[in-house]
Amino acid sequence: MTSQSSASSSTTNSHDPADQGSASTQNRTEVFAARRRRLVEELSKSDHPALLVTDLKNIRYLTGFSGSNAALLVSTSGHHTIATDGRYDTQIRIETGEPDDLTIAVKQQVFEVMTNAAGERGFAVEPSMPVGRANALGNPEVVSGLVEELRLIKDSGEIAALAEAGELADTVWQKFIRDGGIREGITEIEAAADLEYRLRKAGADALSFDTILASGANGSKPHAGVSKDVIVPGLVTVDFGVYLDGYASDQTRTVCVGEPDDLSRSLYDIVYRSQKAGEAAVKRGASLRGVDTACREIIDEAGYGEYFVHSTGHGVGLDVHEAPRAAAGVDPADEAKEGMTLTVEPGIYLPGKTGLRIENTYVVTPDGARSLNPSPTELIVV
Repeated sequence: MTSQSSASSSTTNSHDPADQGSASTQNRTEVFAARRRRLVEELSKSDHPALLVTDLKNIRYLTGFSGSNAALLVSTSGHHTIATDGRYDTQIRIETGEPDDLTIAVKQQVFEVMTNAAGERGFAVEPSMPVGRANALGNPEVVSGLVEELRLIKDSGEIAALAEAGELADTVWQKFIRDGGIREGITEIEAAADLEYRLRKAGADALSFDTILASGANGSKPHAGVSKDVIVPGLVTVDFGVYLDGYASDQTRTVCVGEPDDLSRSLYDIVYRSQKAGEAAVKRGASLRGVDTACREIIDEAGYGEYFVHSTGHGVGLDVHEAPRAAAGVDPADEAKEGMTLTVEPGIYLPGKTGLRIENTYVVTPDGARSLNPSPTELIVV
């Protein structure tokens, strides 16, 4: 899936990213407790005695709780409070493991629990908190990026979960193509619905974003979505992903319906070489801006630079779009670090004509990068 513009084997086996391959509840809860301790270390460097965490993905990262209503007060004292409503009474106890450092409160008014727990010491809040809610809590100071900074580097359990999500989606994709899922005469909606059904049937918890399946002139729109238009001969771009056990996948493949004409083949070759250049640039210590440059130079040299209209990459984890970013506008000092994830997704989009994108998600390893989407990226004719 494209990141923000600049000028983001099929298996149904359960896998818990927090326990790093173990079924032990004790191991699982310790991983989350260790994350909370790291957050306390960072919070202790600030002037704030506590942080009110309201971003649900951050709450899941810190506790394991995946419900749709919660607030978490992380305190420098080392004892923390999480609150949710009665719908999740059983779920929150199972998912958190009820650790010693975490008080669980089940109450309809979760923010009342937070203010009572904080007392006169008060707390800072995340940027995701709505302004109205923050005002009601006394307009506390906003602190950005503390949890997100921890989430940048994936641990082994998270990497395993990301790989499993990627493998599920990628395996389904390959069978979808072998079965003729994209063909002339059916609508984009029909093809996308078929792919999405297969992904859910294979065990995906949800789609990580709305599928993009764009044929003909629709391919010139990077975020075309799907339409009722009939698939026509030529390039078809498909950007898709899943959530599995909380972690996302993201990849884009472009196929050609019928033999490609000279323009389609030329465009594909340029984007293919660009994507490979970006892949080669992803390594520990590499400049994130440099990854973008590596892709962009190939397209610029071919004369299509003005038609590469978005940045090259973004992180993937609990969110399908998260830090870091590979883009022309990022700080030149920002580097890829071992355990980070990054998509590489160059594209060319010719208005009113055609377009394509190729995307893999990578995890930075000690000696390079590992793709989480193992299917080939060479042009497939269907």
